[in-house]
Amino acid sequence: MPSERVLICGAGVAGSILAFWLAKHDFQVVVVERSKAEQKAGQGIEIEEPALKVVELMGIMDKLNEKRTGEMGFDLVDQQSRPYGKFEVGGISPTGALELMRGDLTEVLYKAADESANVTYQFETTIQSLRQTQDKVIVELENRHSKVTTKTEEFDFVVGADGVKSRTRQLVMGSPEQLDCFKPVGAFVAYFSIPKEEQDWPNSRLCHFPDRRVVWIRPVGKESETTSVYLIHIHDNIPALRRANAAGDRLKQKEAFAEVYSGLGWETPRVMEQMMTSDNFYSDELVQVKLPKWSQHRVALVGDAAWAPSPFTGEGNQLAIIGAWVLAQEMSRNRNPVAFDMYEKRLRRYVENAQKIPLGGRAPSLFVPQTTWGIWLLRAILSLFSWTMHFISWTRIGRLFPESQQKGDHPDFDLEVDKAEEEKVAR
Repeated sequence: MPSERVLICGAGVAGSILAFWLAKHDFQVVVVERSKAEQKAGQGIEIEEPALKVVELMGIMDKLNEKRTGEMGFDLVDQQSRPYGKFEVGGISPTGALELMRGDLTEVLYKAADESANVTYQFETTIQSLRQTQDKVIVELENRHSKVTTKTEEFDFVVGADGVKSRTRQLVMGSPEQLDCFKPVGAFVAYFSIPKEEQDWPNSRLCHFPDRRVVWIRPVGKESETTSVYLIHIHDNIPALRRANAAGDRLKQKEAFAEVYSGLGWETPRVMEQMMTSDNFYSDELVQVKLPKWSQHRVALVGDAAWAPSPFTGEGNQLAIIGAWVLAQEMSRNRNPVAFDMYEKRLRRYVENAQKIPLGGRAPSLFVPQTTWGIWLLRAILSLFSWTMHFISWTRIGRLFPESQQKGDHPDFDLEVDKAEEEKVAR
């Protein structure tokens, strides 16, 4: 019997991990990605258990460790660059033990999947239309540089791993407006790189400003010539940014952020000036994606296309990795649309727990205060907390307390790893 053909839309974290494991299970996989192969934009991310187990099974830990940013901690600073809270790697710090830039992670994952003869990548390619029959999915694909406008192919399954604004989801289920699947979390963000200066290494530094504005500068690597910047503005509606985001106009997005951050101190003037010439700038309004069902017949969604949790949960990368693993498992066990039902049955409760923003959804506004007084109070609290954590570390008093069995508010997830799956990596 010929192997089942699977089309994956999106070569990000979920897409490439899914391709890797489907290839191990003898599927023939085509991955289409709208961007160029060498495009490496994105923010810093970390990998923790149980997602870490998935990449360990892929045999790529050495390559991932080579790509670590080397960020050694997280400093909260005032507008004079004086630190009032210092947090080392791990624990409650945003700096994880395996800290990577998203672009570096996706590059490693892509190369790992692409090594298989069962996987073919097609970059600068998008899905134009999709039609399902009882046993096939008929897809029209368009390549930006092809002389032929579109080409039609048949697949046994299609998986949308194409992000929050998933084209696959829209073709199969309808627009976000029809689905009412976008749930704004009240924040606008921008990510981009600027030339590195001496103070940008080795710790990341975050500074608060009134009106719920944050500038966060994070190292990319000791030898890197650039550093990464995150702008976070907690606000329900910024008309200029919404219009620029809707139009996809990068210059107008930059101009809108420059207006929002004009007149601020610390290193903001440097950041704003260099933002205007940054070539990997990305901006959007943060939303969560919530759907009643993640699949329709022979088409399924995975990662942000299905359940974007927003960066405020810290779970996006974890869910993408775990979701791709579970989907590949279920497709190997049930090589028919039943796989998609089993995938959702196993994963939905875990995803819904992971989508919960801390403190009942109030964490972003509490940790990014509106007023100067609110920032002062937050600094006082975090300064005391930082001092307490260092005191516990220095005195080793922490050994008197039992370690928590949970890393978060949601339970550990059972990957259902068996010997056969571990042996597949060696092949």
